[in-house]
Amino acid sequence: SVTISDGCSISTPSATAVFTVVVNPRPRFKIQPDSIKGCAPQTVNFYATSTSTAYNGSNDNYFWVFGNDDNANGNAPMYTYQSPGTYSVQVTATNSFGCTRTITKQNFAKIYPVPVAGFYAIPQTTTLFNPLITFTNQSIGASSFYWEFGDYDSKNNTSNLINPKHEYNLVGNYTAYLVAINQYGCRDTANYMISIEPDLTVYIPNAFTPDENGRNDKFLVYGMGIDEEKFKMEIFDRWGELIHSTTQIKEGWDGKVRGFDIKAEDGVYVYKILITDLTGKKKTYVGHVTLLK
Repeated sequence: SVTISDGCSISTPSATAVFTVVVNPRPRFKIQPDSIKGCAPQTVNFYATSTSTAYNGSNDNYFWVFGNDDNANGNAPMYTYQSPGTYSVQVTATNSFGCTRTITKQNFAKIYPVPVAGFYAIPQTTTLFNPLITFTNQSIGASSFYWEFGDYDSKNNTSNLINPKHEYNLVGNYTAYLVAINQYGCRDTANYMISIEPDLTVYIPNAFTPDENGRNDKFLVYGMGIDEEKFKMEIFDRWGELIHSTTQIKEGWDGKVRGFDIKAEDGVYVYKILITDLTGKKKTYVGHVTLLK
């Protein structure tokens, strides 16, 4: 207010004028989270909440700048930092009176790089005769490694070596995984398919000595890649008469005739052996074995 007088208080009274000045409140608010650390790409949910006690700030408008050329409006934007780096965040709130307040968070977001996992295996496809696989690590930007070979029946299914080796003991397709980890704990995963195929090898002796001395007492078939549940062996004498038959590969022939305690005479006998490999393929072997007591 202002009062003015010309000094003639008797003839001219003083005059007073009043003008009202309105001071509106500025916004008051807080933002969450206070900071963020993570691996790229890192998605952040931002929140701005009014803390004003001078008015209801629920209708305040917020403008966000995320430390690069990207920005957004609203009190709860979501933003994904795609690239590694350190970013500051600036938020400007505007209330219904047109008043503003800006909060700047320096070095708000620390986004770490992610390693690139990669490897290859030699050989990628092999058989049970050569089941040792060598893994060569091609990862970039990693400081530690975790391998899982997909061989869950093995006690050595995992490794932390840079370039490990693993031996597979069963036929099948295996998916090997590599997790590459850097000093920030960021990680990447790669996988590779390993195929272990069956391979059939059969050894049939040409003589045995069933003299019960504990050495070479049975005529047995040996090999790898044999389906033992689909095995059959028949023994014939020189007249073509069947004197022994079995479907148990480990039973073999102990020289007895038709299972009796009578041992066959020394001589040459004909065998006929049916073998099925692990893929279901069948093969018949016919030959001679010499019995010597």
